[in-house]
Amino acid sequence: MNENEQIRNTLVKLREKAGLSQAQVAERLKFTASRLSRLESGDTELSLEDAELIASRIDTPEAKAYAAYIRTDWKMLERPGFNHVSLAALWRAEEALQRVAEMEKDPDLKNAFLQQIRSCRQALERAANALRSTEHPIVLVGAPGVGKTTVICTLAQLRKGEWNSDLDKQMALQTGGGRQTLCEVHVRNGAEFNISVEACTPEELQQYVIEFCDDLIAELNPESGGSREGPGLSAEADRAIRNMTGLTVKRSKGADGKVLRDDRALDLAKLFPKKDDLIVQVLLKLDLPRRNRTSVSYPRESTLAGLEWISKTFAEINYGRHPEFSLPRRIEITVPKRVLNSEELDLRLIDTRGVDEPTAPRRDLQAYLDDPRAAIVLCSGFNDAPEAAVQAVIERAVEGGLQQEIIKRGMLLVLPGGDEDCTLRDPVTGERVANAKEGREIRREQIAPTLHPFGVRHLPVLFADVRSPEDCEELRLALVEKIQDIRRRQELEIENLVGTIDRLILNRKDSETRAVFDAATKDLRNWFASHTELPKADMEVQSALIEEMDGLRYASSLRASVNRRGSWHNFDYWHGLGFGTRREAVARASKQVEELKVLVGAVLRDSELSTAHDFIRHFANELEKSVTDYSQWTQSLGESAFQSQLGDDFDYWKKCQDRWGGGPGYKTAISGWTANWFGADASKQRSEFIEAELQRQWKDLFAKLNGLLSAADTQTTA
Repeated sequence: MNENEQIRNTLVKLREKAGLSQAQVAERLKFTASRLSRLESGDTELSLEDAELIASRIDTPEAKAYAAYIRTDWKMLERPGFNHVSLAALWRAEEALQRVAEMEKDPDLKNAFLQQIRSCRQALERAANALRSTEHPIVLVGAPGVGKTTVICTLAQLRKGEWNSDLDKQMALQTGGGRQTLCEVHVRNGAEFNISVEACTPEELQQYVIEFCDDLIAELNPESGGSREGPGLSAEADRAIRNMTGLTVKRSKGADGKVLRDDRALDLAKLFPKKDDLIVQVLLKLDLPRRNRTSVSYPRESTLAGLEWISKTFAEINYGRHPEFSLPRRIEITVPKRVLNSEELDLRLIDTRGVDEPTAPRRDLQAYLDDPRAAIVLCSGFNDAPEAAVQAVIERAVEGGLQQEIIKRGMLLVLPGGDEDCTLRDPVTGERVANAKEGREIRREQIAPTLHPFGVRHLPVLFADVRSPEDCEELRLALVEKIQDIRRRQELEIENLVGTIDRLILNRKDSETRAVFDAATKDLRNWFASHTELPKADMEVQSALIEEMDGLRYASSLRASVNRRGSWHNFDYWHGLGFGTRREAVARASKQVEELKVLVGAVLRDSELSTAHDFIRHFANELEKSVTDYSQWTQSLGESAFQSQLGDDFDYWKKCQDRWGGGPGYKTAISGWTANWFGADASKQRSEFIEAELQRQWKDLFAKLNGLLSAADTQTTA
């Protein structure tokens, strides 16, 4: 819908809301009713002047506000909708940007002042563009079986039947015991019930089939393959492939009452004992040419209610029972109700894959942690909150330079099961608590010391029993408030930048102001003069990768990554190398960043320098953003630095692949070979390259920040 259509539709709604006919409004306008009808329908072009006139004659408070909105002239930013939740803040930004644009035309302005004002303009444009979007993901993270899917169903109104009925049967998406959901699931609002699938590529699916066949052959020949060190293919993927191929397991009871297991996949493996032949047979049974569908909508002629249709169709796709869909890597569910009942915001609930390898950084989780628009919900059971999986995610966020972000955008959601919060014992008296409220408060006190070592003691903690409507409503409101907090910080940044710009414009030629700016920036400029590079350290970017290998619960996670040349969602070589680089860089930079923050704080506490406070706050925000951007850049640097050397090292990957099935010690062997690979001269040269790039980028960052201060000082002395 273009802007003109939006205006016409809004005018019609305003008129109808006012209870006026076209003839009544036309009479006030001295229009004919037929002309107004043509303007509303689009048969006659509607000018902004006509739209403003029509809105003003409808003459309700809302219509008058709309007339004022139409009068606003948006030159710098794209015009937001009339009902945009942050319209007022965006208009403030637009007005300030217009003032800056006019000033930049002045040929007599000093270059130093232009540099300073342009820095504020760029920051304002960045903040306004971020605020203009109303889309926000709410990301649920936790171990398998913790209850993420149940929470998603509750928040997205995907619950069926009465609240006091069996909990699993209430949920439109399959729950119970964990490992029910094959992939990441998104839920968002839309016009109708719909399910869309991002399918695995043929290459990804073939690799799943290879591992499926490996496991079958190993099960048939346990004496020849040696120990496999735990489970192979994940239970979710194994289940889906069996259903897609019809190679399911049938269970029945014999005459003696014992359970008999008829495994059609094993029967096929017996018929085709050679691995390559077995792979071909399984791929043929998948019938991939027929599995080319990616979306399905709720049919109007369906005899099922919408939620029943979602439940049935999702299960068919998720379990591999739908004949037209391939193996999904992501499923998106669209519901016709507003997520969290929010009319102003476009919210998306994300059920991430369960964290079953706590020591291994995940690329998908890191992306959400880095997204400034995302709310992070760390889900944990009651008795051991925060669980190991949650602690690992928090630790990686802190090591990656996101300590404050996880506090601002995150929350720990504790999910009591059964009567856990009612049966807790008071650690002082040894007596059972009187009620759930008391049990939760005791648990909250026990959680705080666990969070303290990570520096996130103030991370919000919320308890929610999904069987309680009151708890669920409290959770809904808390999540909406969390998103609103994110947006309020963006609005405050705009407000501060507008004030900074206006005061810079007002005081740019004032001699007293120049002296204050000189005093305010002096210590910071002196600091930059004596700090020109990142503190030195021996870079061992592979240390994080090897630590993660050694800490894996399942050797099969490492095997799956090796089979994919390091790219596996549950253990990613390249992400591990990137995170190792990021962790090192953040640790090395932290002391210098803290020193700068101390100097900034001293200026802001000095009331005699208040004239410069707005600009110093802008500098502090630019410092924060620059350091965040740097840490994310180091992640990309570490990921890409070894791609060609390690990624193309056929001998390394072949050696690692052949080690599977060779008896105990698989992880130890791969870890040792990996350490040896990074000890070679060629890989050491890549580490030297990384160090040089880290220094170069850090120097550029410092030069930019110091240039901002120097511009302020040059302007004050010009």
